[in-house]
Amino acid sequence: MTRKTILVFGATGTQGHPVVEAMQEAGYAVRAATRDVDAAEETLPTDVEIVEADFGDAESVEEATEGVDGVFFHMPILPEDSLASVYLDNVISACDRNQVGRLIFTTSGFCHDAMPPGDFVDGLRQAGHAVLSRKGEAVVLRPTLYLANLVWPHLVSEIRNYGRLTYPPLSHKRRISWTATEDQATIAAACVEADVAGQTLDIASPEPVTGPELCRYLAEVYGREVHYAPQSPEDFADSLGKLVGSARSGQAIGHMYKSIDTLPPDGAIVDTDALQQRLGVTLTPVSQWMEDRLKWLLQVTGG
Repeated sequence: MTRKTILVFGATGTQGHPVVEAMQEAGYAVRAATRDVDAAEETLPTDVEIVEADFGDAESVEEATEGVDGVFFHMPILPEDSLASVYLDNVISACDRNQVGRLIFTTSGFCHDAMPPGDFVDGLRQAGHAVLSRKGEAVVLRPTLYLANLVWPHLVSEIRNYGRLTYPPLSHKRRISWTATEDQATIAAACVEADVAGQTLDIASPEPVTGPELCRYLAEVYGREVHYAPQSPEDFADSLGKLVGSARSGQAIGHMYKSIDTLPPDGAIVDTDALQQRLGVTLTPVSQWMEDRLKWLLQVTGG
């Protein structure tokens, strides 16, 4: 039987690279779409087929999707960006024209049904609806907050130098689920064959934690005390706006965090036991991710 081929967009990035690995581990052939072929050739396994493609170039996207059985992608820009709808349309249209069997999309942001409306949340939901409206099969993954955010350079520096964690901008009492990009990849690979077509799945890694509990795990990794001193959503929005070069985007994402703290006590918690049972996967608890993956990431990034 011929192996199915899965196309992974952004294959060298924080989200895409784990998907390449997970798809190969699941037995699929992988085609990697990237704007930087040289970087892909240096970082991806030699048996991965590499193609050059840009979301903004409809022709390159269509060529990349030709002959594949499934596609994984996420938006490399914020949903309020004027190009977001163009990127989405290019991928969806290419998949439809090439009769791709299954399209797997991750919102890359917290937009669960319980979340109050806002520019960022609404934009992510609209993107998900657009993917599910395609002619062929599609699945939308909705992660919580990414554990990989904890490797942002300024957060690493603050922890190293001051023993202080300022992220996420949430109450000390707020217990939330986090999502490892590696777990997202495992889930994406399972979704190629799982009976989930046309569905939206809220995903996360096991072991929801509060900010202070997160700090205790970080203390083990960094070898020093770490205290939770979260920014206010307003200060976070201001800092993020400067970082991404858009005050509007900063405000929109800041509002998302502010909305999380308005949810019921269990409103930011995903039932990962049910998720694992449904998809037949094993996901990584936050404490284990900290011990294994975070240590490795800090070594790789020099943090």
